[in-house]
Amino acid sequence: MEQETQAFAAYRLVAAFADGSRLLFDGPTEEAAYNQIAAAAKQHGDVAWYDGVTDQHYEKGRYYKLVPETGLHLTHIDLTEYDGPLDENGLPPSLTGNPPVEK
Repeated sequence: MEQETQAFAAYRLVAAFADGSRLLFDGPTEEAAYNQIAAAAKQHGDVAWYDGVTDQHYEKGRYYKLVPETGLHLTHIDLTEYDGPLDENGLPPSLTGNPPVEK
């Protein structure tokens, strides 16, 4: 069984037009994809809205492999039952290194 090769454009936008059509536009740059939207408006009427596609391959219009890793990791700490001292931001001083605020 042969494996099918898929190719993805760097950018994918979606636009809705006055005639009710909703179309996808691909391009090597976001500007190139937008220029296709502008050209399609001549056939389909005014652009009602457009946006970057977000699906399994795209994030806000950019192919997901082009989106840089942020390195950001969030840690959730439940402080609902914490009754110790707090700093000026309302956080435990042991988390921030700031001195506690006197009440």
